[in-house]
Amino acid sequence: MPDYKAIKGKTILNIASDLDNAEGEGEIWFNTTSSDFKTIVKAAGAWSTGGNINTARTQLGGAGTQTAGIVFGGGPHPKAIAETYDGSSWTEVADLGTARYYLTGCGTNAAAIAVGGQTGPGTPNKRDENELWDGSTWTEVGDLNTGRSHSATIGTSTAALETGGSTPPSIDSVESWNGTSWTEIADLNADRNEHWGIGTQTAAAVIGGQPGVVTLNEIWNGTSWTEAGDINTGRKGGAKGGSGITTAGLIYAGGPPISGKTESYDGTTWTELADLGTSRYDAAASPAGTNVTALCVAGTTPPVVATSEKWTVAASAETVAFD
Repeated sequence: MPDYKAIKGKTILNIASDLDNAEGEGEIWFNTTSSDFKTIVKAAGAWSTGGNINTARTQLGGAGTQTAGIVFGGGPHPKAIAETYDGSSWTEVADLGTARYYLTGCGTNAAAIAVGGQTGPGTPNKRDENELWDGSTWTEVGDLNTGRSHSATIGTSTAALETGGSTPPSIDSVESWNGTSWTEIADLNADRNEHWGIGTQTAAAVIGGQPGVVTLNEIWNGTSWTEAGDINTGRKGGAKGGSGITTAGLIYAGGPPISGKTESYDGTTWTELADLGTSRYDAAASPAGTNVTALCVAGTTPPVVATSEKWTVAASAETVAFD
């Protein structure tokens, strides 16, 4: 009779303990201590209460992860306040150079960018400022070619995309950041603002938004934008940025009506998951997070709130039965 290696082409991993969640996802191994074949099985995700930020606000930017986050700016009146998160509590740090709301950001809580936004109503107050956070201070660096608000920033502090937004009107413009300057690249297929953006500079997705409160999802392959699987519920103004990548992404919050809806993306289809505990609009996200561990911060319910929520998908090593 053929053995496992002859059938599958390689032997299975034999270890005396179980792999952790990150190592074991999608893998099968043999636990020599328990004499069982094992794999990681994920349970349904859920939102739980996180720490409150010190200053309640909406229309703010965010970066980082569920346990190492940063939020900055916000409204309803332009703010320069920035706060970092350690997984349990928020600490106020150095202010932005330019107070603004409806700005976006990406990166980590030690290396982030805060992009665009507005300092008041109307076109003259749309901003092109791009500020870099190095873990202690904000420094204005290469500004956008087109000042905008209500956009989505995707990537890291040294390799990012700035997508869509409002000048007004809503625009389809996309700019690429190399750590020094912004360069205009291929436009989105549809102009939009108040949308989500997930992924990296070379593999990104732009989801939902307006005008029209759309379900549209566009994928960037480093060269062009292609329409892909739509979200289940059209909405705008969610937790800016969402979390994860184009094959394992998560978006949450938005409206109208104001919503706590959460959807996960596997690279082909969107699946609706458990709602936020508190429906909210114009919150901050954890763009460096994942579809397994994410953070949703502040926003308006209404009123404007300081609360945050943590998204977690439980995982455990389970025995695999072979017939």
